Amino acid sequence: MVNAAIEGTGNKYLIQHSAGSGKSNSIAWTAHQLSTLHDANGNKFDSVIVVTDRTVLDDQLQDTIYQFEHADGVVGRINRKEGDGSKSEKLATALETSQPIIIVTIQTFPHVLKAIENSTSLKERRYAIIADEAHSSQTGSTARQLKKC
Repeated sequence: MVNAAIEGTGNKYLIQHSAGSGKSNSIAWTAHQLSTLHDANGNKFDSVIVVTDRTVLDDQLQDTIYQFEHADGVVGRINRKEGDGSKSEKLATALETSQPIIIVTIQTFPHVLKAIENSTSLKERRYAIIADEAHSSQTGSTARQLKKC
């Protein structure tokens, strides 16, 4: 957190974990810390976007992150199980309302990029992206797009 507070946006940071060492808790804690982090000028991230590569892991991370903060509107769970509307509609709403933490799968991430690219107001915002890249399924064009961020 200290490096992100000092160096700000536009940088990449790495947190390494071994299997069974509490990665989901670390991701949840990092997401919550980044969602409230302010720089010296009082600027903060509009949203922290957490990207996972599998639905099972997505559900696990959603539950873990939600446990850190039960207040309505803090965590956007972009899935088919909760709330009304399609995943794309939920994602658009979460981005437009600057939901503090948005959780998506890597399959949904291109829709995040497209929504930001197609909206003048979203382009001007600041985002932190946390990517769980530990799994071998993170290959292909979507993973390359994610790594560019």
